[in-house]
Amino acid sequence: MNIKSIVTELDAEIGRLKEVRAVLVGAAPVEAATPAPAKAAKKRGRRRKLSAAAPARIAAAQKARWAKARKGAGSPAKKAAKRTPAKAAKKTAKVLTKPSAKAAAKASAKATPPATA
Repeated sequence: MNIKSIVTELDAEIGRLKEVRAVLVGAAPVEAATPAPAKAAKKRGRRRKLSAAAPARIAAAQKARWAKARKGAGSPAKKAAKRTPAKAAKKTAKVLTKPSAKAAAKASAKATPPATA
């Protein structure tokens, strides 16, 4: 069997199936060569309408937010507290910068000449 004969047989079978479906559903028979119509795009739901007072309430609320923001922007910002190192950090820094006892003894030994007897 070649491809043309297979396609022809399939078309014939599709036509018979469409006729059987039409009988079962109770609709008029449909031509076999007619392609199925494309589905229509789904419509969006209807938009909800606001009451007459709702836009006024929304506008008043927004104006209040803007006023609050303007009020906050007008006042000077608080100065950030100057950061100081913690006591432990100060102590550590002091120990690191102070010469050690060994280093002090070594330095004093070099500075004084050895005693002669």
